[in-house]
Amino acid sequence: MSRVRVHIDSPLTANNEFHLTGDPARYVGRVLRLGPNDKLVLFDGRGGEYPATILSLDKNSVTVSVAGHIERDVESTLAIHLLQGISRGERMDFVVQKATELGVKSITPVITDYSVVKLEAKRAEKRLNHWRGIAASACEQSGRNVLPTIEAPQALRTWLGENYEAPGTRLIMKPGGTSSIRSLDSDLNELILLIGPEGGFSEAEYELAESTGFKATGFGARILRTETAAVAAIAALQTLYGDLT
Repeated sequence: MSRVRVHIDSPLTANNEFHLTGDPARYVGRVLRLGPNDKLVLFDGRGGEYPATILSLDKNSVTVSVAGHIERDVESTLAIHLLQGISRGERMDFVVQKATELGVKSITPVITDYSVVKLEAKRAEKRLNHWRGIAASACEQSGRNVLPTIEAPQALRTWLGENYEAPGTRLIMKPGGTSSIRSLDSDLNELILLIGPEGGFSEAEYELAESTGFKATGFGARILRTETAAVAAIAALQTLYGDLT
């Protein structure tokens, strides 16, 4: 049986008792149906993990004994910041989940000229919390102990204007783009990857991105869906310059 890993959204301390409540408690007690003396691994997203043993359970909480901190690092050597054009429902969820599993360091959902999804402030906050929950679950499954940073949704033009000097090689995926993922520097360690939504980017957005340092990068003869393009590009980058073997 694989290790049960649970993300805790508060700081953990070694050699202490801890009370799981809310979703983590429901997951351990009702979904997994674990009981006293069962083992699990806790992590708080700050790095490393904590083996733990269940002491007791009730309807609303689980009490565990937390052992020593284990400094276990599975983060990629390639720091990818994904700028993802917001797509509909499950497509965006899929991108967040798979990008997390593939080791991206941060994700910024961006609103573009052709974005189908429009988010008002209240809905944007709800979606942001939803995406962060998906990322946490993906970390539980994939063995990551550091959660990717997921920033609040914002207009692409705003991000480009405010982050003109942000470090890292910049790629914008564009059908027919003349640059190639294979042509990047072999010692690449930091990268900003820009992926469009369902409708792609407008010509004005391509021009603006390229004027702020993004290289128009092709990805073969076929045009990929937004969620496919994100996952395929990240996997290729991690294989060529990161830690996928």
